[in-house]
Amino acid sequence: MKTPIVTLTTDWGNQGFFAGMVKGALMSMVEGVQVVDITHGVEPFNVRAATFVVRHACKGFPQGTVHIIDVASTHTPERPFVVVKARGQYYICCDNGLPSMALGDEIEDVCRIPVQENGVYNFAAYSLFTRVAARLLGGAALSDIGPRHEGLLRRPAVGWMPKEDGGYRIYIDYIDSYGNAYLGMTYKEFEELRQDRKFVITVRDQEIDEVMASYYQQHRTNDPRRKLRLTVSATGVLELAVKESSFTQLMGLMATDSVLLRFK
Repeated sequence: MKTPIVTLTTDWGNQGFFAGMVKGALMSMVEGVQVVDITHGVEPFNVRAATFVVRHACKGFPQGTVHIIDVASTHTPERPFVVVKARGQYYICCDNGLPSMALGDEIEDVCRIPVQENGVYNFAAYSLFTRVAARLLGGAALSDIGPRHEGLLRRPAVGWMPKEDGGYRIYIDYIDSYGNAYLGMTYKEFEELRQDRKFVITVRDQEIDEVMASYYQQHRTNDPRRKLRLTVSATGVLELAVKESSFTQLMGLMATDSVLLRFK
């Protein structure tokens, strides 16, 4: 990788100075570094939302990229700071369940980041993660950073599950800035379950029975009352949207709520 790249995924918001502090530290330590803001808009302490962002937004970067993830990064003996190598990239974060949920079987290696005994890390992304990123971009191996870490915290990533009546409950994984809802089921999984059958997805008292190519495609019935649209997002997961409006505001659903899928 000719240009060293570090990305930032955080719950800091866009009003503070935290991103500026971290970027300044990185630029002082790594010549020519390019710092990319994935987002600073993750809901505070929302590991589930951060997992969705990391899983889908980070994978397209070149091998050797270092990702700093600062969401719910409270260090404890049970939840240490770690570096995870996956897809040829490096993820610096807290072992709070995010690495295992976001990267899963793609994880190649994990090391624990040593911390000072009784040390205070109120802003670990600045005081610690930047130094680790600089070492990784300088060619350090994970074994140079710290001891191998076994047993990442496992949190169940329940995107969807079968129901007793033969249907499926699909959970909302993420809400974007337009109010669109990203479901915990990929289009590939949907088609494997569907097997060319007709389907209906029930969202409160509304029903959807077709997958649309875009937000703007007309329903086959041309019924102006049918505002909900089921489409496939750029991430490959099913997405619920409303043309020129907010799905979550219209339907009153948020992340971790669910919809019902049935086949006919």
